[in-house]
Amino acid sequence: MKNLIIVGAGGYAKSVLDSLDHMNFRMMGYIDDVKPRGIDHQGFPVLGNSIDCIENINEYVYFVAIGNNAKRKVWFDKLKKRNLSLINVIDKSALVSHAASIGEGCFIGKLAILNHGSSVGDNCVINTRALIEHGCHVMDHVNVSTNATLNGDVICEEGSFVGSGTVINGQLTIGSWALVGSGAVVVKDVKPHTTVVGVPAKEIRSTNHKYN
Repeated sequence: MKNLIIVGAGGYAKSVLDSLDHMNFRMMGYIDDVKPRGIDHQGFPVLGNSIDCIENINEYVYFVAIGNNAKRKVWFDKLKKRNLSLINVIDKSALVSHAASIGEGCFIGKLAILNHGSSVGDNCVINTRALIEHGCHVMDHVNVSTNATLNGDVICEEGSFVGSGTVINGQLTIGSWALVGSGAVVVKDVKPHTTVVGVPAKEIRSTNHKYN
C-alpha cells in the first residue's frame, strides 16, 4: 500500500477520496496553500502549505485536487520538477475502453466513459458522467465537467475547460485555455483563450491570458 498526499483540501478532494482505491492507497493528509496546518478536512489533516513542509517527500505518492486548471498545472509542474510520483484516481464505476489511454495525475469520476481510441493527457479532470467518445484527444490540464459530452474525434487542447452539460459536436477543436460555459452546444471550433456560451455556443470574450 502506498501513502498518498493530496494537494488541495477543498470540494474536489471530497470526490477524489470517494473514488480512491483505498485498498492500494493510504490517505495521509493534504497540502493546502490557504488552510492552516493541522486543520481537519474529511477526517485527514492539512500537513502544511507547501511541499517543503513534507519530510521524506519521496516516500509518498501525490494527487493534485485543484479544480482551476491553471492552478492545478502550477502544482503538477512543481511536483514533477521534484520527480515525485503522481497517481490517477479512477472511480470503479467509470467505463474505460481497453483501447483508451490516460496520462498521469488524472481523475476519472463516477460513471464517466472513455471510449475506443480516446486519449487523456496529464493532470486532467474527467468528471461525473462525462462522455469522451471514440477518437477524442483531451490534452494536458483539461477539465471536462459533469455530464458533458464530447462526440467523436473532438480535440480539447491544453488547459481548456468544458462546462457541465455541454455538448460538443464531432470533429471539432476546443482551443488551448478556452472556456466553454455550462450547457453550451458547440457546433464550430473554439479559438484559444476565448470563452463561449449558449446554444449554439458564441464567443463572448477573448483574452491572451489563462482564465481565472
